[in-house]
Amino acid sequence: MTYCLNPNCQNPHNSDLAETCKSCGSELLLKNRYRPLHPLGGGAPGGSFLAVDEDKPSKPLCVISSSPIANNTTGSHFGSFSAFASGLDELGEHPQIPNLLASFEEADRYYLVQEYIEGKNLAQELAANGTFTEVKIRKLLQDLLPVLQFLSGNDAIHRDIKPSNIIRPVDGGPLALVDFSTVELHTSRTRVKPGILKGSAEYAAPEQTQGRAVFASDIYSLGVTCLHLLTGLSPFELFDVESDRWVWSDYLQKPVSDRLKTILTKMVERDLKHRYTIAADILKDLKKPALPAYTKTQKNTAATIFGGAAVAVLSLMVGHRVPSPVPYSTYTTTPIPVTQLEEIPYTLPKLDQSTPRNNKQVPPMRTLASTSGPVWSVAVSPDGKAIASGNTDGTIQIWRVNSGDFQIPIRTLYGHSEPIWSLAVSPDGKLLASGSADKTIKIWDLASGQLLDTLKGHSAGIFSVAFSPDSQRVASGSFDKTVKLWQINTSKDWRFAGNLLHTFIGHTQEVQSVAFNSDGQTLASGSTDGTIKLWNWRTGKLTRTLVGHNDSVWSVAFSPDGRTLASGSWDKTIKLWDLETGTSWRTLRGHGQQVHSVAFSPDGKTIASGDLGGTIKLWNSYSGCQKGTLKGHSDWVEVAFAAGGKALVSGSFDDTIKLWRLAP
Repeated sequence: MTYCLNPNCQNPHNSDLAETCKSCGSELLLKNRYRPLHPLGGGAPGGSFLAVDEDKPSKPLCVISSSPIANNTTGSHFGSFSAFASGLDELGEHPQIPNLLASFEEADRYYLVQEYIEGKNLAQELAANGTFTEVKIRKLLQDLLPVLQFLSGNDAIHRDIKPSNIIRPVDGGPLALVDFSTVELHTSRTRVKPGILKGSAEYAAPEQTQGRAVFASDIYSLGVTCLHLLTGLSPFELFDVESDRWVWSDYLQKPVSDRLKTILTKMVERDLKHRYTIAADILKDLKKPALPAYTKTQKNTAATIFGGAAVAVLSLMVGHRVPSPVPYSTYTTTPIPVTQLEEIPYTLPKLDQSTPRNNKQVPPMRTLASTSGPVWSVAVSPDGKAIASGNTDGTIQIWRVNSGDFQIPIRTLYGHSEPIWSLAVSPDGKLLASGSADKTIKIWDLASGQLLDTLKGHSAGIFSVAFSPDSQRVASGSFDKTVKLWQINTSKDWRFAGNLLHTFIGHTQEVQSVAFNSDGQTLASGSTDGTIKLWNWRTGKLTRTLVGHNDSVWSVAFSPDGRTLASGSWDKTIKLWDLETGTSWRTLRGHGQQVHSVAFSPDGKTIASGDLGGTIKLWNSYSGCQKGTLKGHSDWVEVAFAAGGKALVSGSFDDTIKLWRLAP
């Protein structure tokens, strides 16, 4: 079909090879080369049309946009359009913006010919697949906010951001922003507009409807687009005129985090003073930990836990506290390229005994790898050759240490619909367990990436997963305040049937961490309630509750010999517990922010801890002295030892994974 672009034509549909319109007699081929096929959207007095460039042998598709010339005068008006086309040509340099192929005037109208990006727009995707999840909205923002940043940096305002103008390319690339017929360009002398098109009223910011769009107007439109995709309703239905407020959260079909709600609310503020003004600020807020709502726990004093009669006994147990250790070195160590992990000696420059230890420095740090987004969790295979990272977008990436290029994961695992909050590799190195905000645990074949089983039973997200020493069981700690134990049954064809063995109930708030001891029977769980509970996982019985932290316990780890438990807390300390007596025999202090993760080295001599500020500390597990402070991450960090304790892997919410060479 050939479509007539005369806006006054009563029957614009023509045959495939027609050259003049059978209805109005207008020439159908623009510039004697571009054949319009059908409208892509818009309407009088202009619109966008899919077309074919018949001047090229491959007959490529393109997009034609048109707008009327306001009057028949020449000179300044055409000069304005020429300046607009020149600016649009520069914008096409961005890979997510269509290239400008041609611009011209014909029959009292201006025409733009742009690159056609094959794919479905988000309005079509919404109609076909239903409302978007938080993961998809976050990915949308991560894709398009840099485009808005590019536009504002080039003094451009799109003015018509909406689902139908956002394309998901068939090649799997990032989302593309299309239809720049409404774009407003700010030059050094004046504003250049393409005509009288002003965008779609449903998505337009209040100031834009009054004829004075600003850069933040695009942020507003992108935010409203997200609201529409989350609810499936028209933006007009999501704003209560009587109360003068958005009510979109009342119509959510799928829950979203408070963090995302806060971001979207600020994006669609009608008052410019309260709205985001630059896209970079939104990207920064997106990368902050999207933790569930945190309620500070009451201090777990002996009086409140055991009653007054036990205070004296507890005082005797902890009265002779070992003084807090002091650091004997603080340095920034150098991460080693993963491709050289097995070739480079694991040594650092020895400290010069004549130089004060705290002043000794090591060469500057380098960043090793960037991921597709914030990293929630990391796990390392026992042989140290594979690293798994869990991401906010619900994917798991597998990085092979000796693959030759640590910048590219060898495999990406898809299956979860929400962020991956926890990962664990089985002691035999064959299996990977992933716990997600989507309330499920998935079991994967680490070598092939095959999904073997999905364990369902928790009523809320999974904060932590851990394998038993024999690799036959998985424990999971959840936001639903429970710990569950699962039997992993294997067969020759590696098909699984996960059976729930026990549900451990006792914590009064969320379970943040679980770990198995090497003794083959003890399971530890740390909770937001500030306690650590020890369970006999074979019988399902609670054997002991450890009390001492005055804030949430976010991480627990057993020493390799099974005698000591380390716990990291939001009270900014790490405590070491004697499992035989149940007492804390040392408290490690030095973190300036809440401790998020702890891990023992395979030889048990070193403890690594990461906090919410991105700082990693290394401790001598016997003396309690600080062995070093690793600087480089800018956001909260998870830690795991690799290569027999000679290296440390850290995954952070700053979108990076680092591998550190450690001193012997």
